[in-house]
Amino acid sequence: MTTIAPSSASSKTNSVLSTRGGSFGENPFLKLLTEQLKNQSPLEPVDNASFMNQMASYSSMQEQQDLNKNMMSLLDYQGLLARMQGLSQGSSLLGKQVSYHDEAGTEQNDTVKSVYVADNGEVHLKLTAGNDIPLRAVSGITNPEAVA
Repeated sequence: MTTIAPSSASSKTNSVLSTRGGSFGENPFLKLLTEQLKNQSPLEPVDNASFMNQMASYSSMQEQQDLNKNMMSLLDYQGLLARMQGLSQGSSLLGKQVSYHDEAGTEQNDTVKSVYVADNGEVHLKLTAGNDIPLRAVSGITNPEAVA
């Protein structure tokens, strides 16, 4: 098989062989394939099997890119649903008194003032005394009226 020498067009910043952007999209693949066909030796042309393998690789690459894009959308949606479910569960605790264990292991009681999702995606409760606890730390729930 012959080697393809870079032409003046391929020395630009958006060349077929450029790694800028770190992705190998469909246009560079097709450009490379057409350059290969243009510059093949008439005495040793690219055989059909090799050409079909390259086209199959291109189709597989395109399908993999589409699958990755769909999976990322699905993961984003699942993350959103999980946050919404956590917020819904946490909102049912607003105004209620919760029991939890602090860092020292002592059981504490306080009333839930607000609910939010932390940067790590975990649902947290802000309590009236100023404490901030994760929802998973709650060990008991009571109505404030029942406590009096």
